Order: sequence, then C-alpha cells, then structure tokens
Amino acid sequence: MIRKYLIVSAVVFLSVIYTGYAMAASPQQEVAKYVANFNYTPDSQAVPGSAGVTFAIGKVGYQSGIRTPWFSAPQFANFDKAIKEDLSKLLNARGFSVRGPFDAYDLIPYPDKKAIDLYLVPTLELLFTSKGPKDLPKSITGNVEVTGKIILELREIATGELMWAKRIPITKFEFPYKGSIIWGAGVTVADVMNKEIDKSVVSLDSDSINDIVKGIEKQYPELMDTISKLIDPEEMKIIKKQAQEVKSKKGY
Repeated sequence: MIRKYLIVSAVVFLSVIYTGYAMAASPQQEVAKYVANFNYTPDSQAVPGSAGVTFAIGKVGYQSGIRTPWFSAPQFANFDKAIKEDLSKLLNARGFSVRGPFDAYDLIPYPDKKAIDLYLVPTLELLFTSKGPKDLPKSITGNVEVTGKIILELREIATGELMWAKRIPITKFEFPYKGSIIWGAGVTVADVMNKEIDKSVVSLDSDSINDIVKGIEKQYPELMDTISKLIDPEEMKIIKKQAQEVKSKKGY
C-alpha cells in the first residue's frame, strides 16, 4: 500500500508543473548582487574620420533560451551603456566616425541618416545547460555550462539591408550550483533518476547570475579586441560602396 501511494504521489507531482525546471536556491540569506563593470581601452588610436566611413550604433539586443530575464538583472545594469560606448571608442580608434548616440533608430534625425553609412547592431546571446546533476530527485548539485556569442550586424542605414555579419564566440565557462528542482510535464520517473542527463536551465537565482556576469566581465576586453580586429577599415570602405549601391537601387 505504501509503494502504491508513493507511485501515485510521484505521478501527480510530475503532472502539475510546467515544462522544464527551475533552479531555486535553498532557503538561506539573500545573496548580494554583484554589479559588473565592463572595461575596455583600445590598443591603438588612429585619426578619427581618417577611414572615411561613418557609423551609428543601434540598440543592444539579447537572446536567451531561458525564462529568467538575466539581461535585465541588476548585475548586468552597466552592460548596455558599456558596449555602446566601447564600440564607439574602438570605431574611433580604427579611424571611423560615429554619429550619436541615439536611443532608437526612429530617433535618428534625417541629416544624420544622410551622413551615416552603416548601422551597427550588437546582440548578446547566452545559453545555459546544467551538467551532471546529482542527488536527484530531491535536490540538484552540479555545474551550469554557459555558452554564447556576440553577434554584430552592419546594415545600410536607409534601407536596413544586411551588409555584413559576424559572430564572436564567448569562451565556454561553468559555475557550480546547489538547489531544489522542479520537474516538468513529460519528464518520466526514469529521467528524474538519471543523474547524468543534461537538462536545459529555465530559471536562475541571484547567485547564479552573479557567476554569469563575472564570467562575461572577465572575457569582455578580449571580446572587444576581437571586434576591433574584425571591423577592418579597408573592408568597411568596400562595404560602404556596396551600401551606397543598395541605397541608389532602392531610390534613396
């Protein structure tokens, strides 16, 4: 009778919760939020404007496969401002001109649009996977693996046509976690008992986001250096010419 009761309880538990699972910190004192500072200084400085190409920088986009809006967490409060300012610094250091900043594309005045050649749109994508959970089904310990990339798109300013795109990978890193677990509909008892199965993370607590932002903060200067090398003045002159041809064909 006890065995039958336990099986029924497990089935009811698994059937009433949402798809995926959420990691929740064990009852303890709230973890202090770490606000990252993203610092970058270009290695060299060309004469601003000497490359003959003018940029504007668009709103930073974010992509994630989890429900927790990590990018709006206090730990990432400085990221949006830092990446836009540092993109401007590295563009100037490569000899380009930069108009702005503008809070949105629709807020760029027409005289500025006439002067701008290329519209640079940055996106940060982060993906999280739990690795090797143990002590299931009551609790979970293991690592969260973080992968992702910074995506750069260059668009012709008037038509929005994509002219150039690069994906700069973030070096994979992991951090430990320990907490309770909520299993989703469709997960079998066998899945719950499989300690080696990898599962997607759909929610992150404050301590986890602290670890994530520290990992990105550490890599940030190297990521910006890579971006600087990729935005080559000679290639940008060619893309500017192609963008002008696109604009002309579209009647601008």
